[in-house]
Amino acid sequence: MRKHGKEKGFSLLEIIISITIMGIIMAMNSQLLQSMIWGQRQQASLVSSQFETALGLEILRSDLANAGFGLADEFQSTPGSYAEAAGNPAQQYNDAPNIPRALVHSNDVSAFATYLANSDYLVIRSPAVGMNSAAGKWTHINGSTVHVWNDLGQDMVTGTDYMIVVKPRSSLGGRSKLIVDSSSGAYALQYTTAALSPAFVPTGSGERFLAFGVEQNTMPAMPFNRADYYVRQNLANPSCAAGTGTFIKATVDHTGGGGGTLTEFPLIECVANMQVVFRLDTNGDGIPDSSANSITSLDALSVKEQVKEVHVYILAHEGTMDRTFTYGGANPVTIGPTVALGTSVNLTGFGGADWNHYRWKIYTLIVKPKSFY
Repeated sequence: MRKHGKEKGFSLLEIIISITIMGIIMAMNSQLLQSMIWGQRQQASLVSSQFETALGLEILRSDLANAGFGLADEFQSTPGSYAEAAGNPAQQYNDAPNIPRALVHSNDVSAFATYLANSDYLVIRSPAVGMNSAAGKWTHINGSTVHVWNDLGQDMVTGTDYMIVVKPRSSLGGRSKLIVDSSSGAYALQYTTAALSPAFVPTGSGERFLAFGVEQNTMPAMPFNRADYYVRQNLANPSCAAGTGTFIKATVDHTGGGGGTLTEFPLIECVANMQVVFRLDTNGDGIPDSSANSITSLDALSVKEQVKEVHVYILAHEGTMDRTFTYGGANPVTIGPTVALGTSVNLTGFGGADWNHYRWKIYTLIVKPKSFY
């Protein structure tokens, strides 16, 4: 350095040392920043996954609770043009033209390549499970007068919404009836507050019917809505472990006069398996049996009388792969109360060699259908 009051400065060595120290500090800060960004992304992925899963499970819970809501026990007369789903495997679970069952279940979709093998298939029928604005609305009819709630969220829309009319059970153990126009076979009509067609009007003094919204803008192909739940294989989702699928709610379209295709609504990503278990009351004492039962052989009325609880188990992972995380749970995993009632899943089949770097979790729903006996 220069002295004696003259201008001072730094030597080349001092400058090099300073730059080196600053470079080290910046490199350390860069690594820390990258680590913070990665951690925030991982946390955001977890929160997003948890939110989407909670929403999907709530949709399923609502549909299960409403299974059979507005679904008649028998037809007043034979309905016309009653058809359901087209295409496999959905059409294998059609009940048309018979009395529709509120719940249908299958544990074998392995024959269909796009569906996750060893995962269950669940069908729920009710006007309330549709995804249009008429679904879930209801009112009652006295004589030719349709009750109006004066609530935009509850009232069906005149000239837009289509409804079915049901005569409710008149006594314990009685049966509700879907009102069908015997001359035309019509089982639905466009909503109006004016006088209804005589075929849909109560005939007895003080008699009351119920009306349930089904579809908008088009004559329903079925006197109910239908939602199918299943796991479809993921063709390419980089956020999910290889081999997992998407848990889907699919509604059967009301394509006029015939069976409809499925419109899919993805609910939960990164699903490895879904199992459904039913608790029945087979002896009529009002208490679910000690063991779970199959509903495969039950007719429509028996499903309503015997099904007391529906248990759904879904195996999925939260967030994306995390190499700093190691799964510490049991493997294979039992999906269901027991392997016999559910299934056993080996996680090594999902994600390849990195299967244990995913946060695997079993989600459990226990629902009591509120519209059953």
